[in-house]
Amino acid sequence: MEKVTIYGKKQLEPGNSNLIDFESFTLGIKRHTEGWFIKTFDKNTVEEKPSIDEIATGTYYHTGKSNSLYLTPALPAKPMVLKGSRLVISPHQRLTFFVKVPLMLQLYSAKKQEENLLTEFPFQQISDTWFGETVNGEPAYALESEEYLEINEIVPDENFAVCPVNIFNNDSSPLAIERLILRVDQLHLLRFKEYLITSMVKLEYKGKDHVSAVNYGFSKALHGENHDIVAKPRNPEGKSLLKINFHFIKNIYRSE
Repeated sequence: MEKVTIYGKKQLEPGNSNLIDFESFTLGIKRHTEGWFIKTFDKNTVEEKPSIDEIATGTYYHTGKSNSLYLTPALPAKPMVLKGSRLVISPHQRLTFFVKVPLMLQLYSAKKQEENLLTEFPFQQISDTWFGETVNGEPAYALESEEYLEINEIVPDENFAVCPVNIFNNDSSPLAIERLILRVDQLHLLRFKEYLITSMVKLEYKGKDHVSAVNYGFSKALHGENHDIVAKPRNPEGKSLLKINFHFIKNIYRSE
């Protein structure tokens, strides 16, 4: 029996409403003559089950005559920073590991195309952070995920995407990852078997004084032969490939 997905097409006639239950919030949608009322109810702040009548107090989107609304997953719009990793890679060794990236829920009217995107909601609260030095760093999200050495250690969950990361330590010293930025806004989102999975992040670390090389690709074992692409990258690949990918916290206390 095929697994029921939380994504897909919702069809409502004018005047009809629906409450869709997710893990952290309830999504309310109501079809108007040529538009949609959309409202979310946070389960952490709402004590009672929301009422259908409350949906009309939400935001109204005037979209036209189509009665179709599409719910689709997307990766976050900003890069994500993995902090305080427990991984150490010996010199000239290559490691592949996996992390869980929280997804966004996007709502499209009529059909899934860029101009029809109405709004989006995170499945969980994502914290803002900063990557790099104070002056030349960049805004990002904090990635609250442990690292997995095997993908089968991760329980499939449509609220998250699995991001495979491959790092080659092309340096003469061990690489202990303190801060690693994953530019998820430049990754494809695919469906393979029971997982939602991103394209692979391939990094070559060349030492603290050098910019690491990075590229994105696909693996037959992880993505299949025929790629089932769910969402394309938010930002074209290559725009920020020359930016810093590793950041090491400087010790401000000098040992005597």
